[in-house]
Amino acid sequence: MSADKMKKFFKSKVKFNAKQQHVEVWLDTGLPHLNKAISGKYNGGFPCGRIVEIFGWESSGKTYIATQAMISGQKAGGISMFMDHEKSFDSLLAEKCGLNVGEDGNWIYQQPETFEESLEYASYIVKEIRDGKIIPPTAPIVLVFDSLATMVPKQIFEKFANKASGKATKKDDLNMNDNTALARCTSSHFPALSQWASKYNVCMIFLNQCRQDLSVTFGDNTKAPGGKAPGFAASVRVQLSKSQIKEGTERVGDVVTAKIIKNKVAPPFKTASWSFYYNTEIGIDATESLVDHMLAVGYLKKNDSGRILLGEKAYSRKEVVENFKKLPTEKIIELLEKWHTENAEIADAAMDGGEPEDYEEE
Repeated sequence: MSADKMKKFFKSKVKFNAKQQHVEVWLDTGLPHLNKAISGKYNGGFPCGRIVEIFGWESSGKTYIATQAMISGQKAGGISMFMDHEKSFDSLLAEKCGLNVGEDGNWIYQQPETFEESLEYASYIVKEIRDGKIIPPTAPIVLVFDSLATMVPKQIFEKFANKASGKATKKDDLNMNDNTALARCTSSHFPALSQWASKYNVCMIFLNQCRQDLSVTFGDNTKAPGGKAPGFAASVRVQLSKSQIKEGTERVGDVVTAKIIKNKVAPPFKTASWSFYYNTEIGIDATESLVDHMLAVGYLKKNDSGRILLGEKAYSRKEVVENFKKLPTEKIIELLEKWHTENAEIADAAMDGGEPEDYEEE
C-alpha cells in the first residue's frame, strides 16, 4: 500500500485517533524519594487520571500518604474527597498536616454505608464537578477510599440490617456467596472506575489492608482483600512494610518501607523508606527521611568513623538533618535530581528491593 493510499484511507475511514493518555498532573506525597519511586521524579508523586492502591499492615502510614496527596490536590486548585468506611479519619491531625477540612468547598468528607453507595456518590460528585466546571480542567480531583477491605457490599449490609430490625429470615444468614461478594463488586465496578478516573482527571486512591495467604509457603505471603480486580485496574500499587525504631529498649516508631509492586507510569519495584514516630509532634520527618535516602543512594558519604561528610567537614546525622532543614526543599530536590540523573545506575540500584532491618535511633 502506497503512502498516499494509506493516508487517504486514514482520513476517509479512521478520521482521527483517540487522544493518547499522558499523566499531566502529579500529586506530591510529601516525601520526595517516594515521589521518585512512584513517578521517576523527585518532584512527581501520584498520577492524576489513574487508580492507585496502597496496602499494608495496620499503622503503616497509609492514611498519612493519602492525606499528603489530598493536600497537594488542594494546593493545585483542586478538590479532595475522602470516603471514610473505617470511620477513623482524624480531621484535626489532618488539618495539622496542612489539609483544609473546612466548608470552603475543596474538601468533601462522607461516611458511606456500602460499597455501592460509596462509588455511586463519588462518581456523581466527580461528574458534577467537571460538568459544572467548578474547577479548571487541569486542576486535580483526589478521591480516597479508606479502606477497600471495609467497603461492605450491599447484599451483606442488608442482611445485617434485617437481623438488627428483627425481620431476618433464613436467607439472611451469611453464606459462601457472601464471602466472595467484595471480590465480585470490585470485578464489576473497577473497569468503569478506570475509565472514570481518566475521563475526569481523578486520582483515585484505594487504601487497603493486608491478609496472610496461608497457601503460600515460601516468599511473601501477604495479599490485599478485594479480589484481583483492583490489582489489574490500578496503575500504581504500593505495598507498605515496617520495622522498629528503638531508643534503648523502648519502641518509639517504625521505619516504613514502600515497595512499588506495580507501576505503569515509571519503572516498577523501586523502594522508598521513611521514619514514622509515634509522637504526633514529630510524626514523619520528611527531611530526616530524605537524608537517609541520600545516604542510601550515595549522594551523601560517610567517613571511616561513620560521620556524614558535607564538603570537607564531618557531621552527625542529626546535625546534617538540621542543616538541610535550613535549605528550601525545592533546591535540595533540584540538586538531588541532577545528581541522580548523572549517577542513575548506582542510584536506581540502591532503590531496588530489600526489606528494612530493625533500626536503632541515634
